Amino acid sequence: MRDLIKEAVNSLDASLELRREVIKKILKEKLSESDIIEVVDAVDDLSIEDIQKLGNNLRRFPLGCDLVEIGVGPCASSLTLRELLENCILTDYMGFPLHICAYALGDIGEREGISPLEVFKRIYEKVKVPIDLDHFGMYGPMRFPKEITHCYGECYYLGGPFRECPRNRIYERLIEKEKKYSHEFHQLIELASTVCINVVEEQGGRGHAPPLEEMKIVAEACKRHGKGLGGIFHIGDGHEDLIEGIKFCIQLDVDVFVIEGAPFNCAKDRLRAFAKAITVSRILVKGGVVGTNGAYEDECRIGLRSGLNVILSGFKDNHHGYMCGYSPRSAKRGNFGLPRVLSIIKEEIESNKLGTTLLDNTLSKAIVRGCKFLNYRGESIIYPNTLGGFFIGDAHWMAFRNSGLYRMEEYNKTLDDIERVEKLGLLGGRYIAWAMSKVLEPEEVYISDLDPWVEKVTVEILRDTGIEAYRCNGKDEEVLKNADITYITSFIPEIILRIKRKFGKKSLISLI
Repeated sequence: MRDLIKEAVNSLDASLELRREVIKKILKEKLSESDIIEVVDAVDDLSIEDIQKLGNNLRRFPLGCDLVEIGVGPCASSLTLRELLENCILTDYMGFPLHICAYALGDIGEREGISPLEVFKRIYEKVKVPIDLDHFGMYGPMRFPKEITHCYGECYYLGGPFRECPRNRIYERLIEKEKKYSHEFHQLIELASTVCINVVEEQGGRGHAPPLEEMKIVAEACKRHGKGLGGIFHIGDGHEDLIEGIKFCIQLDVDVFVIEGAPFNCAKDRLRAFAKAITVSRILVKGGVVGTNGAYEDECRIGLRSGLNVILSGFKDNHHGYMCGYSPRSAKRGNFGLPRVLSIIKEEIESNKLGTTLLDNTLSKAIVRGCKFLNYRGESIIYPNTLGGFFIGDAHWMAFRNSGLYRMEEYNKTLDDIERVEKLGLLGGRYIAWAMSKVLEPEEVYISDLDPWVEKVTVEILRDTGIEAYRCNGKDEEVLKNADITYITSFIPEIILRIKRKFGKKSLISLI
């Protein structure tokens, strides 16, 4: 892989081969520690500029996820139930996914005289966005003493680097409180879209996380329930710690890598280490999505230039409110981090022309409709299902399929409803086009996409699976001329209307 990594800096074709090779090993469970070391060492040999170029390449469709989003933490143990629900309602209205710190469900529920599950149900009933559950252990929501739940974040404020808490707090669990509600364990997972686990303990951070054996129990339960899984690890020294973190995330079959830097970035050149961690993760992550739950402002910026997809933020009193987007001496409990992180993302996308888009309600609804449509004979064919050695969608698709928006969206058409023809035309070359070509099995497929790379790679992947696919070089007219029926594969109404106004032909069909 070393040669491919060097070549992939300036070649999307080499990037495609690199990801194909990695996914093949992931699917065969043969992505070994030596493979991880080879990737880390190869990226380490690159200049900082090339690390960023490579990471940004690997965010492109279908190498990874080319959306950027904010995950929002709405909860803290100091909030009332009403305040928690209001934070969730506001986040849902903005269209950002929720990141629920499960210990706060327990603390708030205890004051209200209700169980953690009942608190979670009230959130679940009020929102449509995906819900990520964190601080979740073998008994359900973890419970901590007040010195942890009300921590003022001295480590982030002081700037580190730290391997343990600068106040010498000991990672302590109130296990008896957790056991009291252990019967709710599976019901909580059933309501969640995704769940985060933490492998920091295996990196030497025994003061920060539960043992790996406990995380295995959570991971296995999530897989049984068909939920997405995020894996959190520290950057640490930027080399051995990075290798260890990724190794254990892969062992637990996580879909998303979540990287914590800031005071837990102990590398000598911390910005290079952060960029490297993002790019290495882009190469190795199964579900194509890479996030951070802790990164100073300069780390957030270089991370976005290196392929970062998700930055966690939070409301006042939630610990994620200060963990991303600030700098030492300004990162402190009480910050409402969302406006800061949002401005950083928008500035980086616009000023550096990153070729990515901030996830919004329109895109969320389009993904949900796509998830509903990509069902065939009663079975979902989205991620982690594959075509031509690549996943059909990424970890976001799994999260949205388990969201309230999926339940509420009134869209009932599936692949079973599409007419089979000998010559199929597709306007748009992304995952919908892949699945339609795979399931309908036409003799010929004609594809047009405004993005030459999307069109090119789609045709290549279809041909690799034995489908006779042809490029039309972005010329929709060529598709219409050659196909019996042509479908607009977008689920975004504005795009559909624009195409229909341009052609207005009966042989042109939209999916909504």
